[in-house]
Amino acid sequence: MASAEVLSPWPHESLRQTDRVRELFLMQPHADLTGIRPIVARSWYRSRAAGVDAVADRGFFDEGRVDEYTIHAAGPHLQKLDEVAADLGGYVSLTAPNGVLVKANFLRDDGFPAGYSLLEESCGSNGEGLALEEGRGVWLAPEEHFREDMRGNWCFASLVRDPFHNRVRAVIGLTLPANRVSTLEPSSTLLMLEGVASRIERDIEVRTSSRERALLSEYLRVSRRRGNRAVIAFDGKNSLLNASATASLEDSDFSIISGYAKAVMSSGREMNCEVSLQGPGVSTLEVSPVTLSAANVGAVVVVRPHQPAKERTSEVRTLPLKPELSLPDTADRLMKHLDGTSTEFKRTLNLARKAVDQDRSVVVLGELGSGKRRLAGAIAALRGSEMVVDARSGALRSPQLRDIIHRVSTDLPSTLIVEHADELSQNEAAELTSNLRGNSSTKVVFTITRPTDATLLLSEAFDVLEISVAPLRNRREDIPQLANAIAEELGDRRLSRRLITTLTHADWPRNIDQLRAVVSNAVERADGAEVTMDDLPQGFHRVLTKGRLSRLEDAELSELRTALQEANGNRSLAAETLQIGRSTLYRRMDYFRSRGFDL
Repeated sequence: MASAEVLSPWPHESLRQTDRVRELFLMQPHADLTGIRPIVARSWYRSRAAGVDAVADRGFFDEGRVDEYTIHAAGPHLQKLDEVAADLGGYVSLTAPNGVLVKANFLRDDGFPAGYSLLEESCGSNGEGLALEEGRGVWLAPEEHFREDMRGNWCFASLVRDPFHNRVRAVIGLTLPANRVSTLEPSSTLLMLEGVASRIERDIEVRTSSRERALLSEYLRVSRRRGNRAVIAFDGKNSLLNASATASLEDSDFSIISGYAKAVMSSGREMNCEVSLQGPGVSTLEVSPVTLSAANVGAVVVVRPHQPAKERTSEVRTLPLKPELSLPDTADRLMKHLDGTSTEFKRTLNLARKAVDQDRSVVVLGELGSGKRRLAGAIAALRGSEMVVDARSGALRSPQLRDIIHRVSTDLPSTLIVEHADELSQNEAAELTSNLRGNSSTKVVFTITRPTDATLLLSEAFDVLEISVAPLRNRREDIPQLANAIAEELGDRRLSRRLITTLTHADWPRNIDQLRAVVSNAVERADGAEVTMDDLPQGFHRVLTKGRLSRLEDAELSELRTALQEANGNRSLAAETLQIGRSTLYRRMDYFRSRGFDL
């Protein structure tokens, strides 16, 4: 940009008239704005409706981010523009799509702090806020600003849009002081700024098109090979789907499928999983990673239905625990939060029904918070009376163990539920076995997160039926049903489609317990009948994604688990096996536990 391009006449009389009308508008809400540019008049009305103070800066701040591809593409262009702006006493700024200033190291400091909100509702009429409101490049003369302290500058702003989609990636702003640039032809200056934005968009296209071409190439290859199967490709931001996918899949199915695809994109390992979808019914998802660049992995998903479409109408959706028995209210509430339509859930439910029909003892195996205790309670409720003890609390250690044995022998409960049975020592398990094996009236239900020598001893002694409860990340199609059930229980609230999609994509390292905490908090914060993403506190936004591990972390977690299992929980021996110090082992164990993973 040459400085001559901005130094052209602008009528002083027009500026003075704008100044007079603004003063009248601030005093009289219904003042006539004839003579004011329509775009400015609309901005003034919005600013006043938002309660912006025309005199004082109330300083609203938020979190904003411009993606790395836009930053890299914009750097060279904005640095040159900023050098020219410096000669005129002005500066160039970069703003996130949500109107928040972002500090880039290639730009000089403009005096505003990072995170400062330039939305009209925060600080009134300004270039960036007006551009976002109007959806196009704009300029403001000094007298056209709503707020008094902004009326010393010419402001120009242009939107940088995604070259493949119409969304805004960033806003570039140019501010020039009126006392240094007394005369200006704004339309030419804006045209120059939009030319800069166009060059940035072209550079973004060059940087990202190689990734999209790689995804498209793999998508086409798989589509040709798979014939009429539904095929969907993901790169984390964009998706491609063939006609079969469009015709056979429901909206809710896409959320479930993309959740599994994101897990593969994170791990880099292919996955085959059985799911129950609304459109095609029970299907196998074949999810394969696609290398897009050195740092980016996409995924291609093939949906393989188990039954032809015409046979699906007769498919049984859910199997009750025991048809001839109606669930008591307490067990019904417990099972409501284990409800689902996934294949994994149906397998669990069938095994639970078998355990009740055969009056078997049971070991319920699953991750932290996956619903083991609820399933155990539902099974016990169908049998009659129950007694619950927690091995983690030390209730099964002498002399407390003798008291438990006496109570079981006296009360003869139908079911004894032992929570956290994997916390028992072999001696405790052996004593429990020797005292309860002869009691045919009481069946035992153990809940564990991992098999141990003690739980194997219990399983053999009581001839238990093992029931595995799958983690939520392996039965994502159950998440919408569970989340909606929790919301309805807390006040008949409705979760927005976008919120349901976000919940379905999350990995939930603490499973149902974590899902309940997040949904409950959002429901409490919601004002209307619909709970939206805005009702999630920032802390929970981080919870939704922190369970996912990088490929390196996932490999490290697997090695830690294997070493601890081979060492029978002996941490010193596990550290020696891994050839690391004990303090390092403890630190890494604490790290993974803080992320919600069991060891």
